[in-house]
Amino acid sequence: MAAAIMAIVPLAAADASQTINFGPSAPAGTVPDGYAGFNWNGAQNDVYADSSATFFDSASVTAFGRNQAFDLNSVNLLTLNSDVPSGGDTASFSTVISGYLNGTLVKSLTESYGWGGNAFSGLNLDDVNKVTFNTTITTTAYGVPGSSTNPDFTLVNSLNVSKATKAPEMDAAGGAGALTLLAGALLVMGGRRKASLS
Repeated sequence: MAAAIMAIVPLAAADASQTINFGPSAPAGTVPDGYAGFNWNGAQNDVYADSSATFFDSASVTAFGRNQAFDLNSVNLLTLNSDVPSGGDTASFSTVISGYLNGTLVKSLTESYGWGGNAFSGLNLDDVNKVTFNTTITTTAYGVPGSSTNPDFTLVNSLNVSKATKAPEMDAAGGAGALTLLAGALLVMGGRRKASLS
């Protein structure tokens, strides 16, 4: 009976929402594939001085993913400490976050923020199995816009993921098989109950 129920309700017990932290909470250096259930594409943790109070609270992440689809709900981004603007300069950042399912782009969005970083929630980057980050810094010299635009590290302090919004659909043959298993299990249980009462 348990097998029948599991067949009828696939992934009912799939992973719930989880927050993945970097900095002191994660392995130092190259983040090992398998950390928090994901592959990290060589992410470097606790290596680059960031804009947090303790300077090393993030990992440089270019991409992460796994075989099973998931939703990216939020991400908390920091910036390099060395990018702090001074002497009338300004620095602004934009991070392109792209989600893919089996190599096909599902959705791409751009988040903009100032030096120090920001937390972005409600991303709704759903039903993907790979996410990439690409950050650009734009600096101005004494108020002159667009003086320099360069690629920069994407420093992730934490991110939140959950199980995919869409459950996989069951085909007709699978549904019929599950119902047959369930009916058989109920008949067996009913037969045992009658036998015990007689």
